[in-house]
Amino acid sequence: MKSCKYLLRGFVYLVVLSLCFSHCALAQAQNSSEASNQAAQSAPFNEAELAQLLAPVALYPDPLLMQMFVASTYPLEIVEAARFMRKHSNLKDDALDQALKDKKWDVSVKSLCHFPTVLDAMDKNLEATKELGDAFLKNQKAILSMVQELRAKAREKGNLKTTEEQKVVEKDTAIVIEPARPDVIYVPSYNCSYVYGPWWYPAYPPYVWYPPPPRYRFVAGVVVGAALSHSWYHANWTRGRVDVNINRNINVNGKPRENVRRQAWQHNPEHRRGVAYNSPQVRKKYGQADHAAMKKNLTSRGYTPRMNQQSREAIKKQQQANRPAKQGTRNARQRPNRNVSRPQRTQTPRSSSFSTSGSRAQTYRSSRRGRTSRRGSGRRGRRR
Repeated sequence: MKSCKYLLRGFVYLVVLSLCFSHCALAQAQNSSEASNQAAQSAPFNEAELAQLLAPVALYPDPLLMQMFVASTYPLEIVEAARFMRKHSNLKDDALDQALKDKKWDVSVKSLCHFPTVLDAMDKNLEATKELGDAFLKNQKAILSMVQELRAKAREKGNLKTTEEQKVVEKDTAIVIEPARPDVIYVPSYNCSYVYGPWWYPAYPPYVWYPPPPRYRFVAGVVVGAALSHSWYHANWTRGRVDVNINRNINVNGKPRENVRRQAWQHNPEHRRGVAYNSPQVRKKYGQADHAAMKKNLTSRGYTPRMNQQSREAIKKQQQANRPAKQGTRNARQRPNRNVSRPQRTQTPRSSSFSTSGSRAQTYRSSRRGRTSRRGSGRRGRRR
């Protein structure tokens, strides 16, 4: 019997230990998977992904391309601007600038309103636009470096050169694309397979923002004035960043004078309008909470997520619909007339032991005499 008891106890211990080890292994696996997911999110874009993302726009003129990079970090304003331009497609040049004064969009988004085809493509491919903005916020230097690599391949193929619409020059070992006229910008439209040659990342084919032509061509030129062509957002290829002009060209004694100072562009989270950042580092940098992590932490502590305003309003409407219809307001309800005399209530006599014997005092006296007589008879009996 003792041996059986020891065997049973050892078996129980073995089962408990196995359960503990399995639980620890499962927790470790979950932690490692979460760590790998976070590492994947925080890891920089690889060269294949950047080439896939930038191939359709890398050959755009520098002033326009920098506006696109900055505007892609504000995807919600891109959507609003695209809707505005669909409703006001007749606005051009100065009339468009006048209509955009009251808009609180970023300067880059306003500048893209002069290029409705580019703005429409960014709106219709919003996921690619947001991905471009996230990659740009994470690493501007990698973005600009990949643009240079793509331009070098297009030039090797003989498909990037100076034309009547643009100037292709080399400055500080960087390939720069400038408008041929400072106040007119032409948007190129090209087939990536043609301008770059056979694609070297077959697992990451270039994005298609809109149906490309068979080879390479330019759409109609857009008159934007000297402000944009002088690059409100300027590509600093040497430092691998985008600069912003602190002050534009000014006139002194009626003569223009170059007095432009630039500094590194800074992202403004207010124009983000609450759109979540893809990278945890970027979220932390710009003060945006990781709502998924917060929700997971609260759920593990036993808290249930609160309903949003829309759900609460839907439940309230459903409750109101299920209530029975009222017969009238409180003031319209009929009330009894207080002036009408009410019938007097008649009280029925209570049935008790005193109701059949006359008054209570008489009944009490009779009962007392009876008790006295019984006492007297008892005393006489004891004397005998």
